Amino acid sequence: MVSHDMRSPLQSIQMMAGHLKQLNAGAEISRTAALLIRSGAQLHRLLDDLVDFNRTNLGLGITIVRAPVDLRVACGKELELLRVAYPKSELQLDVIGDCQGSWDGKRVQQVVGNLVVNAIQHGVPTVPVRIAVVGEMTDVRVEVSNSGPAIEEETLAQLFEPLQRGSANERHSGMGLGLYIVREIAKAHGGCAEARSDDRETVFTVRLPRSTPD
Repeated sequence: MVSHDMRSPLQSIQMMAGHLKQLNAGAEISRTAALLIRSGAQLHRLLDDLVDFNRTNLGLGITIVRAPVDLRVACGKELELLRVAYPKSELQLDVIGDCQGSWDGKRVQQVVGNLVVNAIQHGVPTVPVRIAVVGEMTDVRVEVSNSGPAIEEETLAQLFEPLQRGSANERHSGMGLGLYIVREIAKAHGGCAEARSDDRETVFTVRLPRSTPD
């Protein structure tokens, strides 16, 4: 209930920040507005994750509403928002094959958003975050990659568990729910989420079946 009540004033703050940024009232105002937009986006994401975590804790699961979706379009929309919120980060999108199917478009955007923000926070700032959307025979694969040191196997196995943050992550704000929500949304679609890491890069992969049997 608290998370729900916070959304309206948060949306007002984000709208006003966007208006300030468009006024062209000087560099200082633009920088301040950009900071407000980024902070608002972070808070909005935290609220979404908190609501979803509480639903899964109550045994209600992640709610999805299926409809025809082109993941090329859905991912592109989410990346447009992220580029505004994280102007210093370079996000590269590569789409291969047929990426149409039956999914919850907003939930898929939430998956992409959580994975990309995680990659921005824990990757090398000077190296682009890479997003690949690959259409395969029965499903579509979404991969988000970032450069950085390898994640230990023990830590890697716990990344999708709720409220888990390693010591390397303590400097970042968050409740340790983002990757857990990614896994739960994938499961709600009949798919899965996994991660792999080596000395060159860390890759998060989500597989979403084009349709799920009754």
